[in-house]
Amino acid sequence: MQNSWKCKPKEENIMKELKVVVERIIDHCDAKLKPGDAFYVTGKGKIKIPDNKEFCMFALQSLIPFLVSKQHEAADFIEEMEELCCPDPGGVVFKIKYL
Repeated sequence: MQNSWKCKPKEENIMKELKVVVERIIDHCDAKLKPGDAFYVTGKGKIKIPDNKEFCMFALQSLIPFLVSKQHEAADFIEEMEELCCPDPGGVVFKIKYL
């Protein structure tokens, strides 16, 4: 029996890989992130944090909707966005780079 309900992505629909880097901290970061800290978003929807470091869950949850959009071809404002700020008052600014 064939599973017709399963989606198989076409090769041209593979999502872009991203690197998200702490660019700067305006005031402070309660999660102790530092400029240069980074994580990667793979083309298969996985998040990789190098060297077994930790990352702030609250910053991550605010970034994810933009990261998913950034991984796809888009002709809107998200394609042009390179920096995002954590919603915490400390103001951690993240830079998003394509790999």
